[in-house]
Amino acid sequence: MKKLISLLAVMLIIFVQIKLLSQEIESLRKSIKINIPEKVQYLPGAPLSTGKYTVGNSGVFPSIDSAFNKLSTDGITGDVTIELTDDLYTAPSSKYGFRLIGPIPGSGSNSRVTIRPAINKNVTIEGNGLSVLCFLNTSYVTIDGVDLAGTTTLRIHSYQNTQYSWNDGIVFVNNSKHNVIQNIIFEDEDYTRLGCALVFVYESGPFTPDSNLIQDNFIKKGAMGISIISYSYRAYGNIIRGNKIGSESDSLISRGINLTCCQKTIVENNIIQNIRSNPSLVYSPGIVSLGGVGEIIRNNVIHNIHVSDGDYGGIGIFLNGITGYQGVVNSVYNNMVYNIQSTSPQTNARVCGIEIRNQSYPKVYYNSVYLSGTGTNKLGSAALYIGNNCSHVYVNNNILVNTRDESPYCASAIYDYDASNLTSDYNDLYYELNQYNCLVSAGGMDYHTLEDWQTMGKDLHSYTEMPHFVEPYLHIDGSITTPLNAGGTTIGGIHSDIDKDTRNATSPDIGADEFDGLVGVEEETLVMTEFRLEQNYPNPFNPSTTIRYSIPRQSIVSIKLFDILGNEIVTLLNEEKLLGNYEVAFNASAFTSGVYFYRLQAGSFVETKKMLLIK
Repeated sequence: MKKLISLLAVMLIIFVQIKLLSQEIESLRKSIKINIPEKVQYLPGAPLSTGKYTVGNSGVFPSIDSAFNKLSTDGITGDVTIELTDDLYTAPSSKYGFRLIGPIPGSGSNSRVTIRPAINKNVTIEGNGLSVLCFLNTSYVTIDGVDLAGTTTLRIHSYQNTQYSWNDGIVFVNNSKHNVIQNIIFEDEDYTRLGCALVFVYESGPFTPDSNLIQDNFIKKGAMGISIISYSYRAYGNIIRGNKIGSESDSLISRGINLTCCQKTIVENNIIQNIRSNPSLVYSPGIVSLGGVGEIIRNNVIHNIHVSDGDYGGIGIFLNGITGYQGVVNSVYNNMVYNIQSTSPQTNARVCGIEIRNQSYPKVYYNSVYLSGTGTNKLGSAALYIGNNCSHVYVNNNILVNTRDESPYCASAIYDYDASNLTSDYNDLYYELNQYNCLVSAGGMDYHTLEDWQTMGKDLHSYTEMPHFVEPYLHIDGSITTPLNAGGTTIGGIHSDIDKDTRNATSPDIGADEFDGLVGVEEETLVMTEFRLEQNYPNPFNPSTTIRYSIPRQSIVSIKLFDILGNEIVTLLNEEKLLGNYEVAFNASAFTSGVYFYRLQAGSFVETKKMLLIK
């Protein structure tokens, strides 16, 4: 009889999981096809030559449609700028709004199309179709709003129209590669259903949106902020960087960043805040990766997620698999996650800072997670939640704090479905003691002290301490003595913290913040005796790279970039620096592919190195 009851329980769990996975796929809109017609053939004309072309009432092109038709049919012979001169552009009432059907003839790494507002113009593009701007099989396009505030801006405004199942802002479909979307303000009024501000989606055939850069945008409204959705073929090598999703005052976002069946996406330096639950979505996390391979989620701040319903409750970062697509070798590091709340009455509801399910070889390093508040989520809460079907889970150098009261359910620093899958050490684990809570709940057992947990061979070099957090976010007060200072272990490939401060090479701090700051610099400068310019990393790169250098004494430092003919292109740095180690970020989205040289000059010291940009 007991075996029968156990079997029925397992079957029920499998049924619920299948149901939830099905709901996830439906919420990602896979069941509704995007049937965009083939490119319309017009009588061919001359392609657009290198230069600037205005679009507006008194422009070279009277409308965005006319400019898109020209690009689609005749193409370009070099870099082309499409400059928007009107204050307002209203998309056609047709299903896809302004539509560019690619590929653009002649486009490539040395011939891009840039769409931007004219100088001193605050431009709005609005519509109420499935999308405001739609690009099919379109590559090498930059949409640049120039600035998020000031006299030159671009706003994409989507209205809700119940004639359609959703209303999006900008959509790129299928074979859309090497595009750059930056400095744009998005407002999607369809935030109570399935509207998404910016979407890259695989629809059919062996075509995926690859190697696109989404950076420095502000998404104020939308059910989902940024989505990259792929299925049979994986979208590859996209970068989502430096975006702000959700305003400080409004709560008009239901899912921050959404990745489905992607590979080697980098999600970094984003701020995601004020997430609220949405009945059209199964769950409302800050960042979610479904079935990803080699994804990197790093240096993000995720906070103020309040969920009132839904099967999952409140989640900061979520790695999950879907049917046929298990997550493999995904990394989550240097993130700050806090103020995650849930009042969902559902049986599977919980509160999680970082949750992983259906993953093999996930890596969770250097994160700071702080759960607080009260609730009665039926699966309790955990700063790190490791669910079913996970193997070879690596957890190091994290601050995992849970002070929630989930009475009569359990709040813990770590919950693990099966402790045998976990390698965990050099962490700070902390929980609030009461009759229901525990430090770690793993494999059906509760461990109330670090010593109890260490009998399992876990966290032998870890600590249990409530950190001294200081603003902004979850930074650590370095003036207070703590074992978190230099308490971590070195992890290959991670050289800086969430603020891009250099990690101590032998004994890094625990958590996202390398908070010992000047102490670490002083220790290194004792042995620093020479100027040094390092090779940029990555190299080759597209479109961003980092240049690191060291100076042994206070100096005026300049870093300049030159083309292959020796012409000076841009000055990356020209200022006085104290002795120490530094780095400079370089974004080459406005440059063409090729060989460039960067030169460091500090006093009489001069050194030059070569870099390669490949788009």
